Amino acid sequence: MTSALQDRAATLRRLSSQPYDLLVIGGGVTGAGIARDAALRGLEVALVEKTDFAAGTSSKSSKLVHGGFRYLEHAQFRLVFEGTNERALLMKVAPHLVRPLEFLLPVYKHDKPGLFVLDVGLWIYDGLSKFSSPKLHRTVRAPRVGKIEPGLKQDGLDGALLYYDCNTDDARLTLENVIDARALGATIANYTKAVKLIKEGDLICGAEVQPVDASDSGATIPVRAKVTINATGPWCDDVRQLAGDPGILHASKGVHLVVDSARLSPRHAVVMKQKKRIVFCIPWGQDRTVIGTTDTFWDKPPEEVHTDADDVEYLLDLANNYFPEAKLTPADVLATWAGIRPLIKPDSDVATASDVSREHHILERPGLVTIAGGKLTTYRRMAAEVVDHAGKQLGEIAACKTEERPLPGAAEPIYSQGYAGVTKLAERITAEGVVDGAVAKQLANHYGVRAESVVARIKVEPALGERLDAELAYVMAQVDVAVDEEQALTVEDVLGRRVQLLLRARDQGLGCTERVARRMALKLGWDAGRTAEEIEKFRGVVANTRRFRKA
Repeated sequence: MTSALQDRAATLRRLSSQPYDLLVIGGGVTGAGIARDAALRGLEVALVEKTDFAAGTSSKSSKLVHGGFRYLEHAQFRLVFEGTNERALLMKVAPHLVRPLEFLLPVYKHDKPGLFVLDVGLWIYDGLSKFSSPKLHRTVRAPRVGKIEPGLKQDGLDGALLYYDCNTDDARLTLENVIDARALGATIANYTKAVKLIKEGDLICGAEVQPVDASDSGATIPVRAKVTINATGPWCDDVRQLAGDPGILHASKGVHLVVDSARLSPRHAVVMKQKKRIVFCIPWGQDRTVIGTTDTFWDKPPEEVHTDADDVEYLLDLANNYFPEAKLTPADVLATWAGIRPLIKPDSDVATASDVSREHHILERPGLVTIAGGKLTTYRRMAAEVVDHAGKQLGEIAACKTEERPLPGAAEPIYSQGYAGVTKLAERITAEGVVDGAVAKQLANHYGVRAESVVARIKVEPALGERLDAELAYVMAQVDVAVDEEQALTVEDVLGRRVQLLLRARDQGLGCTERVARRMALKLGWDAGRTAEEIEKFRGVVANTRRFRKA
């Protein structure tokens, strides 16, 4: 039995071996943040996730950490205040994952609101952030806009506004919370589904969970806890149904497209508007550009979400309107992702999904706390609030400490140096000569200080320095890290969330699928049948992201 399998077996044994203070159901960014927060307060914590960490909404976002400038239009000042201040905090505790990004908001002569009103709005935005942005916003007049953003439509342009928010790797942000929670003593298992809540009268006392990886026996495990947290995002109502509680969600679908930057290469994250919707065109490193997102109601099961031809047409039409020379077609789309926003059902009918509030809600009953809604940027704040609510049922608990603790990749010296420390790390790794500069930069941005342990693997086994894709700077050692340190159990876990070739590579990772599967087979003891099954499953995942082409 390999070390990764031994680790999983030990984790599953621990789930039933002791009572916990908290059982968190859901391994997205909010659930992972809750587990980390609670473990840091000294609580006994378990977390179960029915598939992989961040497999749902938490790896399908716009990959932005932002205050939500558009929320000012609805006078949601508290939401903006929380978002902008969490943005500043995440830049401090995770500078390798949360990095400043300059946005350009073009304003045309018939746009409402106009340039002056938006300028005032951005002063409010800067103020609500306590002026923590890397730079204050500024106004650019029409003649200069074409110089700083070539290709942008000039007809009718009144000017533009430049301001800062941040981009992130949402899946890795989730994973680092999982890694730290485990380091703090939390028991955390992916591919472990909550199938039944344990009840004593009206009190929820935990859940029966079922390990569902192909190598598991499938036997259910009782996990007893003083408080159970439902942090399952779009599946929130499924867990509430187990408790006999009514549904609270009215979900919406968000789609993003990836194109080669040779076809569309914005210098800024460009804000594109259509009626009430805002869509971004975002430079995404390693020669890629992201266009998104849509916002349409979704009433089917979350598992069925996919990008369709209408989504692609809508986003490409908007991008071509703002960048007339691009002339993008569906054939230019390299990859897509589609996710579900777990929005709270409004009290009255609304015209569009964009009209539904992004604020989170916390609901309680004896032994069960549900968190739904919210946004990626404020996950840490939401997690702290949930643990505080659970604390009311547990008795006196320690105060939240996550404001002061860097995520694992941001440990010293990066914590004190910020992103400059990440850059220095990449330069130091490059100077060692084990990997080239592009790989060194990718590892530093991906893992922070953990990158040095990845390089150490390559020193021992040089073949691990082989690239997974000739065009992109990911290497085979990252497959080993994913399995050994990050609980990856399937090929999709690795290529979809640990190294993201599914989203970035021209072939979406199909060219290296067999190599990755064979390496994972060595690590996880797969036989030839399981290995072949994993290859076919990943090909199916890729095909699902391409369903729009069949239309």
